[in-house]
Amino acid sequence: MEIGEMQKFVAAIVNDKLATMNSVHRQSTITTIKAENIAQHSFFVAYYALKIAKKLKLNDELKGEITIQALIHDIAESSSSDVPSNVKYQVPGLKQMLDKAEDFAINKYFPEIKDEFTNLRKHEAEGDIVGTVIKLADIIALIQFLKTERALGNQDATLLKVIRETYDNLGRYLDHLEEIVTDEQAKSVKTEDK
Repeated sequence: MEIGEMQKFVAAIVNDKLATMNSVHRQSTITTIKAENIAQHSFFVAYYALKIAKKLKLNDELKGEITIQALIHDIAESSSSDVPSNVKYQVPGLKQMLDKAEDFAINKYFPEIKDEFTNLRKHEAEGDIVGTVIKLADIIALIQFLKTERALGNQDATLLKVIRETYDNLGRYLDHLEEIVTDEQAKSVKTEDK
């Protein structure tokens, strides 16, 4: 690679749309004291996903895939903005429209990670180990944020309800993870018996 080529590449990164991730705030259905941007949230999700993957003793390839996909799981929101999860699913057709907006953002601003983003969507849809670990990490990051809000003295009337609902969601995903791990262990035993 020539020096001029690298300079152009670095200049493009400096002006990348990704920089807006630190100015796009995550949205909430409750009043919050502290704002959290998409970049902060994505870092926490990637960190917690890696911790979970290590605890599960997943191979390096899976740990890498999980970490990368966790890092980029909300990257398109730097263009389309954030919409709270419960709103996405309560308004008929909104999730599909937001998916199209995210696809547009990925194709226009982040084509170099299109494959990783497509794989992330596939893992989420299948509910496999990769998608489940990332979703668990996403929920953990939300719980940490909500706990911080409570510690800061947030008096929003629905905060405790949202925390309870988020813990319930965490429980469902932990149960699903246990099913996946149990199935994988059973497959592994059958393979060893052959």
